[in-house]
Amino acid sequence: MNHTIRSFTLSKLKNHSVLRNEFVMMPFDEFAEKIQSDSSSHFKNKFYSVLLLKDAEGLIVIDDQEFDVKPGKFFFINYNQVYHFKDVQCKEGNIMMFTKSFYNYVYTGNKLIKSDTALNDVSPYITLSDENLADLAQTCDELQNEYFKSKLLRKEIICLLLKVFVLKYIRNSDKKNRINRSVDHKKQIVDEFSNLVNLHYKDLKTKSKYAEKMNLTANYLNALIKEHLDISAGQLIKNRVILEAERLLLHTTLSVTQISYELGFGDNSHFGKYFKSAMKYSPNQYRLLKTKSKF
Repeated sequence: MNHTIRSFTLSKLKNHSVLRNEFVMMPFDEFAEKIQSDSSSHFKNKFYSVLLLKDAEGLIVIDDQEFDVKPGKFFFINYNQVYHFKDVQCKEGNIMMFTKSFYNYVYTGNKLIKSDTALNDVSPYITLSDENLADLAQTCDELQNEYFKSKLLRKEIICLLLKVFVLKYIRNSDKKNRINRSVDHKKQIVDEFSNLVNLHYKDLKTKSKYAEKMNLTANYLNALIKEHLDISAGQLIKNRVILEAERLLLHTTLSVTQISYELGFGDNSHFGKYFKSAMKYSPNQYRLLKTKSKF
């Protein structure tokens, strides 16, 4: 079966809410019906998604990781992650979708939650106890009640409730995925660099180009990235390029040549060497290996 990656924006979801381009809540089965009408497609969202599955089963694949869908399990899908569902049956559940600009709509002044950078390393899923499920479900119900009412300060209240929900989600995540509270100037530079890499990895593949954009020296930028992330700036750039290459190899039927041009390489040979240096397999070998492992 041929696969394609379809990009979603909230404006493509038919919804009567005045917040439809920024924040949407809907029953999960309604969302699944919309996207599964094209079963050959995998999806990439231009927004954050939280799947609130109270009673469901099946599988969800996010990038190259496959997760069981179970009752009381919530999933978080970040910007640009590629995903698709396998035989998901949902008796009760919702999906909440929101943009970076909406999350940032209310400025709290708190370094932990003041911007969407808090969502950079959120755990892809959490499994909740009955007590914690009831607590998070209460916040979801408050969000939903406010969402379907056109009352004064509606947008502000939804944004604040959303921040509460995100904090509760993070609190229920594994410790290794929780947010580092020490946000300082150096950390802000690291976050800015990471965001720039996400925007420009196709056309900028060297640390010096990013350093130039940020008015820093390449050596200083590299030192900061190593200090905070334990990898070099060049490796972070390469990791992002390789991640997108994996997505295209696993979720589309584009040829390796087409993928090399899509990722900004001048020729197929350069891309092949770049990919193999990171993954130890050529792009074609990697695609074949991963395809066989699924059967």
